[in-house]
Amino acid sequence: MAAAENGKLSIFISEEIVAEISQVLAYPKIEKVYKAKMRRQELMEQVLKNASFVQAITKVKIIKEHPSDNKFLECALAAKANYVVSGDKHLLKVVCYKGIQVLSVSAFLASIE
Repeated sequence: MAAAENGKLSIFISEEIVAEISQVLAYPKIEKVYKAKMRRQELMEQVLKNASFVQAITKVKIIKEHPSDNKFLECALAAKANYVVSGDKHLLKVVCYKGIQVLSVSAFLASIE
């Protein structure tokens, strides 16, 4: 979040992505991680404060194993993004789509250092 706050990178999200983030933050294994650091509401506020909304117009059907993950590629296309950063195994299999690199968080952080 610090890089976004400092203007070093831009975060783009869509309404569909916000809904998924909210759902994922409620998973018990995730709650254990962030409970000590930040409440779910505070974390969502940080995401929303630092992100720009885009409306995904182009629909894609690239990820067959888990079609709902296509929303991340759709958002990236709408934002004309260079990267999609994710821990999702289905999304990470894409590697690159129309010039958009799909990277794990650690790979992305290594690439911007």
